[in-house]
Formats: sequence, C-alpha cells, structure tokens
Amino acid sequence: MTTCELTFKTGKIKINDDKCKDCKGCPCVKACSLFGKNLFKIQDGKPALIGDIKKFQRACLECLSCELMCQNYGNKGLKIELDMFGLDKYRRKKK
Repeated sequence: MTTCELTFKTGKIKINDDKCKDCKGCPCVKACSLFGKNLFKIQDGKPALIGDIKKFQRACLECLSCELMCQNYGNKGLKIELDMFGLDKYRRKKK
C-alpha cells in the first residue's frame, strides 16, 4: 500500500494510491476545484498536487470537501486527520 501524506495548517491528508488508481472520476479533485482552491489535478488516474507542497500548505482552505466527496462517491482512498487542539487540556480539567 502506497500512501502519500500532505500536511496543512491543522492536520494532514493521507492518500492511498492503491485505492485511487481504481477510482472513477476522482471526486476529490472535482471537490477541490468547486469548493476549495483547485490544488489537485488528475495525473495517471490519481490525484496529484498542482504546484509544490508549500503552495498547498499556504492555499488549502481546509474545507474538507475532498474527503467528503471521496468517502461518498469515490474509492475511500483519501482521509483527513485533524488535530484536536486543547483536547488533552480539556480532559485533564474534567478528571
């Protein structure tokens, strides 16, 4: 399994290339072009960055639409992990 990780301001996107290669239409790419900043393109049948990682990290709106579209209409190859800022402090306070 080949996984690509792209970090942005508050988390990271993990793309599983094995699932993406069989995906029809790449809905994550379409979602980014409609709701985000058009940061992905389809290359060799898989999502790929337009530009470099620094541009991605600066420009990503963190709208999460790429994951929603992939999970609902794609092959479930794209996942977003978000940090829960302040969660540890909150848990300590509640104990």
